[in-house]
Amino acid sequence: MRFLKLARHWFWIAPLVLGVVFIGAGIYMIAEGRSAHDEVRDAIARENITTSQDASIPNVRVTDAATAKAQANVIETHALELAEGQTYAELGRFMAADGGYTSDPEKALKGSDGNPVLNPVRNTVLQSVSLRTSLNLAVMGFKISDLVTGLGLFMVVIGTTHILFLAPAVYWAAEIANERTAAAREKTFRGTAAPPA
Repeated sequence: MRFLKLARHWFWIAPLVLGVVFIGAGIYMIAEGRSAHDEVRDAIARENITTSQDASIPNVRVTDAATAKAQANVIETHALELAEGQTYAELGRFMAADGGYTSDPEKALKGSDGNPVLNPVRNTVLQSVSLRTSLNLAVMGFKISDLVTGLGLFMVVIGTTHILFLAPAVYWAAEIANERTAAAREKTFRGTAAPPA
C-alpha cells in the first residue's frame, strides 16, 4: 500500500522525463535531417548542373528537389524522343539492316569488320537513365531529410506537450486521489472512534 502511495505521488515525473527524452530525440533528428539536407544539396551543387531551356524550371542551377526533378523529367523526355518512345530495355542492341533496331545479330547491319553495328541510341538512353537515377536519388535524399526534420519537430512538440500538459495533469490527478484517500481515512477513523450511543 505504501509503494502504491509513493508511486501515485511521484508518477507525474514519468511524463516529465518522457517529455525531455522526446525533446532531446527531436532536436537530434532535426539536426541530422538538416545535416543530410545540406550534404545532398552540396553534393548536387558540386556537379554544376543547370536545368535545360525546356525544363519546367529553365536555366537555373540544380540545388534542390524541385530543380533536380525538373532536370530529370526533361532528360527523360529527350531520351524518349531520341528512342522514339522506347525505353532502354525495349531498344534493340544493334542497328537493323532495314533501318530500325534489333537484338538479333543475324538481322543486324554488319560493319566493315563483319560484326553487328551497335545501336548508338541505346548507349545514349542508358546514360540518360544513369543521370535521371542520380537526380531522382537527390530528390529522394531531399525528401527523406525533410521528413526526418519534420518528425523531429513533431517529437519536440510531443515532448513539450508531455511537460506542459501531461505531467501537471498527472500530478493534479495524484493530488486529488491523495486528498480523497485522506478524506476516506478520516471518515473511517471518525466512524470507528465515535462512542456508542
